[in-house]
Parts: sequence; structure tokens; C-alpha cells
Amino acid sequence: MKKEEAVENVERAGQMINDVNARVWNTALNPTQYGWASSLASIAAIPVLSAASLGQIVSEAVVKQISPNVFDRLSNFGQPMKDDGGKSG
Repeated sequence: MKKEEAVENVERAGQMINDVNARVWNTALNPTQYGWASSLASIAAIPVLSAASLGQIVSEAVVKQISPNVFDRLSNFGQPMKDDGGKSG
């Protein structure tokens, strides 16, 4: 996986969390439209989504700070090393 792909995936996850969070708040604040059971379930989901949002923000910040070389190394982890002709000593 390349760094650009990782950043894109984390940003996409953040957009999805924000979308779900907006829908949960809308359901929680409109019990007459969505029903009391759905509103209460949405109220219970708000702290979980808030934690997920915070985790996504931290993950995005970390991924953006990591060098692209690290992603290359992690992508090749566990694969046999390339023969460099004895140059690495």
C-alpha cells in the first residue's frame, strides 16, 4: 500500500463516520419523526461515534506524518529480500 492510498482510505473513513454521525444526531433530535426507540438507540450511539471520529482524526494525523518509505517497507514485510549482488556487506 502506498502512502497516498492510506491517506485516502483514512479520509474516506472519516467522511463515512461524519455522515453516520449527522444521521444519528438527526434521528436522536427528531423522535416524533423516527420513533422513540430509534431516537434512544441513536442517543446511545453518539458517544461511540464521537470516539470513532476522534480515533479517525488521530489516525489521519499519524498517517500523514509517516514517511512514504515506511509504507513501502511494510508492504514488503515478510517477502524475501532482493539479491543486491553482495553490495550490502
